[in-house]
Amino acid sequence: MPAISIVIPTFNEKENIRTIITRVLEVIKKGNIDAELLIIDDNSPDGTAALATSMARKHPEIRVEVRKNERGLSSAVLRGFKLARGDIFLVMDADLSHPPELIPKLLAPIIARKCQIAMASRYIKGGGTEGWPASRTAVSKGATFLAKLVTSVKDPMSGFFALRSSVISDVDLNPKGYKIALEILARGNYKTVIEVPFIFKDRAAGKSKLSRKVMGQYVQHLAGLLFAQNSIFKQFVKFCVVGLIGTLFNLAVLFAIVEWAHLWYLFGATIAFCVAVTSNYTLNKYWTFQDTSKRTERIVGRYLKFIVVSLPGLALNLAILYILTEFTHIWYLLSQVIAIVAASVLNYLGAGLSSSHLPDDVHQLF
Repeated sequence: MPAISIVIPTFNEKENIRTIITRVLEVIKKGNIDAELLIIDDNSPDGTAALATSMARKHPEIRVEVRKNERGLSSAVLRGFKLARGDIFLVMDADLSHPPELIPKLLAPIIARKCQIAMASRYIKGGGTEGWPASRTAVSKGATFLAKLVTSVKDPMSGFFALRSSVISDVDLNPKGYKIALEILARGNYKTVIEVPFIFKDRAAGKSKLSRKVMGQYVQHLAGLLFAQNSIFKQFVKFCVVGLIGTLFNLAVLFAIVEWAHLWYLFGATIAFCVAVTSNYTLNKYWTFQDTSKRTERIVGRYLKFIVVSLPGLALNLAILYILTEFTHIWYLLSQVIAIVAASVLNYLGAGLSSSHLPDDVHQLF
């Protein structure tokens, strides 16, 4: 059984298929990589599958699957995953825009168990594009910017990536259009992504599949991912809900201490802040960021870190509360609401710093 399954979806790539297969086989042989090569063709009328099949007769590590009733890059990749025999999947395009020579660098961090997903990235140091017109660059940058609602990966639109099979095990993937990687990043089971820089070169032969229809499918796809498992947008909404709950706790405790215990409002605000911070930490840990760590020393350590990081927020809170209450004579509860809003940015940064990891824990590999 091969350890690696390389999946290449194709449609009308007769002009490129021989070259891409030859280069991939050379990389596999040179790197002594135990791999199979899966060509998933959407019944190309130009003879792409026939040419790939002729090469497969000489190279048993090549398998060709022709789909006659389905179309689409993403569904072709999923078909490749189902047929794959390896434990690690690698996806790349057939148009030679993805250099096969990068395959070992994509596989290395996964094999070393430094990450579960490795993305070839155009948008980190060392990466870039060649031969793109300004319009194509603008479309790519715009799509990547919108993808930030879902993931913090710098190049989630890359079609050149590798992952462990466990990332998509028992995951319901239903991508639309061409961006299968974005679907996996939003819904997959993983902790760490590593981005590897590469230079994207525009296809030398054949026709680009990018069209207005594809762009429309991308927008629909992105909208459907806003509340996916790993979506940053979903996490942000959860964080806001937690913040609202913490604010209600804060105001309730402050009111009780001032009105019922008849203590100084700044003392009450300090106690209320501690109660709210504890509530926020607990809810963010187990609900927003879904940190399932159960080790007591880690939980206590991260909680103390959260408290320390939140101290500037407390100082800002008390300062604003005092100024508004003493000098502008605003009711202390309304002053507290204003102070909480002003300190919310610091609290958000504190939550991010003290969480064990986010699902999109992204690193760069140079």
